[in-house]
Amino acid sequence: MVIIYDSKTGNTEKMAKAIAEGASNHAEVEVKKIGEAFPLIIMADADGVIFGSPVYYADISNNMKDFLSHVETYINANKRKINNKPASVFGSYGYDGAWIMEERLKERIMGLGYKVSDNVLVMIDSDIKYNFDANSAKCKEFGRKFAESL
Repeated sequence: MVIIYDSKTGNTEKMAKAIAEGASNHAEVEVKKIGEAFPLIIMADADGVIFGSPVYYADISNNMKDFLSHVETYINANKRKINNKPASVFGSYGYDGAWIMEERLKERIMGLGYKVSDNVLVMIDSDIKYNFDANSAKCKEFGRKFAESL
């Protein structure tokens, strides 16, 4: 499985790493940050993908939007199909708009051909920044459950 995320302040990155830790006992996990080079083929080859984004003005981050547009172009150009592979989403938010980000990210991922789980994880930034040790268990459990479902 692959975890692909964007992070502005490090909170979504902390979540991604904890999700990977929770999944690692049940699946081989690769963690990729948007902006760092990696081959898009890993998404087609993976058993499942989890996408993570911070909330940016009640939406997914611009980096995640750009990335998903590139993936869509890649799929269309190469005639590669995702064929209902499992996917899920996670993210972090500071003030509001988390449910809007969640729905928009799920919608974009479904448009690529993924079967997106209703089980998502969205956490408030202050819980991650100031009390992540206590809240990391939620991330690990999220990763474990996703990996077990593959």
